[in-house]
Amino acid sequence: MRPAGGGRLTAGRRGPAYSRPAPAGGGVPGGAVGVEADAIREGAGQVGPDPTAGQAAIFFSSHARSVTLLVRGESLAESMSHYLIEQIATKANIRVETRSEVVAVHGDEQLEAIEVIDRKTGTTTRRDARALFVLIGAQAATDWLPPEISRDEHGFVLTGTDAMKAGQWNADREPFALETSAPGIFAVGDIRSGSVKRVAASVGEGGVAIALVHRYLQLSSQP
Repeated sequence: MRPAGGGRLTAGRRGPAYSRPAPAGGGVPGGAVGVEADAIREGAGQVGPDPTAGQAAIFFSSHARSVTLLVRGESLAESMSHYLIEQIATKANIRVETRSEVVAVHGDEQLEAIEVIDRKTGTTTRRDARALFVLIGAQAATDWLPPEISRDEHGFVLTGTDAMKAGQWNADREPFALETSAPGIFAVGDIRSGSVKRVAASVGEGGVAIALVHRYLQLSSQP
């Protein structure tokens, strides 16, 4: 990662816990990797050993002078495909740092810096960064949801017929396609069980969910 100026960071899997949210348009895009490629000539950083993060690292290495891959686990092999590990090994400008994690981000209107902890030594370093790419969806963070909302064995939210089969559906109708086991509660995007973990798919599901919400409200207003 560029030690000063404007590095880039990519987050994969669940993502680390950050000290404060960044404003929309303030250096934390939702994942337009291709659009941002020309802006990372001097350096790029990346968090996460999952396949998506590995593919992004290889992509960035063709545009950035250097790429640092921050891995929270002991090695890439814990969750990354062997062929991706081999490809990363052939890229001289990709550096891999294991047992490392982003623990905070800093900035007011614009992302300015991140803090990275080395779990091997316990030391934390602050590194300048101007953008944070977030690639999420590999792990569900749904523990906070009430038990009325059914989830699959991996924690992703069940919707539609799957929600009905879970046994908690109590309405006198079948659930809408994106409706959870709690009538009137809908789930879209990465958090939904069986969804395609891509931005375009999430946007499409969001549009469908709005229409279904209107249908739900219409039904609810009927005597």
